[in-house]
Amino acid sequence: MKVRYNPVVGVVALAIGGVCVFLGLWLMLLGEFSPAVVIGLMPMLIGVLYLARPYFWVHSTSIEVPALLGPMRRQFPFKTLEVDGGKLFAVSADGTRKRVPVARWSAHTGDWKAAVDQG
Repeated sequence: MKVRYNPVVGVVALAIGGVCVFLGLWLMLLGEFSPAVVIGLMPMLIGVLYLARPYFWVHSTSIEVPALLGPMRRQFPFKTLEVDGGKLFAVSADGTRKRVPVARWSAHTGDWKAAVDQG
């Protein structure tokens, strides 16, 4: 099952980056260079990636967390999943808990609930 990023975070990052780029370009048209054009591209890129890429995948025996940018992926095997204060823990067969580096606030609400119910 695919869990997406929270779309609100992606849209806010995209909007902030767009405002920075717009204001930087406006200043350039007035004859002054502003680094806001270059700096604004970073939140725009992050916003686009938040809206396009999955946050993590829940398989039957593992959670796969891909990097936001690039091909790197991390695997977290589990027997059961536990949620503690908005944090997700993968519990192995011997009872050891491993924190999965994902947070409830940055996940799509419906996807998060379905993933927790599945695990």
